[in-house]
Amino acid sequence: RPKPGVRYSLDVTARITGISRRSIMVYCRAGLVEPLVRPPYGIIEFTDEAIYTLRRVDYLRTVHRLELSWIKTLFDLRAEVERLRAEVRFLRSL
Repeated sequence: RPKPGVRYSLDVTARITGISRRSIMVYCRAGLVEPLVRPPYGIIEFTDEAIYTLRRVDYLRTVHRLELSWIKTLFDLRAEVERLRAEVRFLRSL
């Protein structure tokens, strides 16, 4: 179980999630999860939130057989709904 505030390497993330390093990098390239990249060597690390996202993506791919483009669309729609909810809360508070 990932801990808040801790950064995990690609190898540790793969071990924690049970997702291959290759799949994790595919999910990153598809824009489904954003790793932290430490300069100057480009070391890739993941937060607890990124690990939960990776698990969600892998679940949607393996259990529901969704393609990455559909998962990206779902994530984008969810983010838009959250943005609109925040906007409505703000407007109601005026």
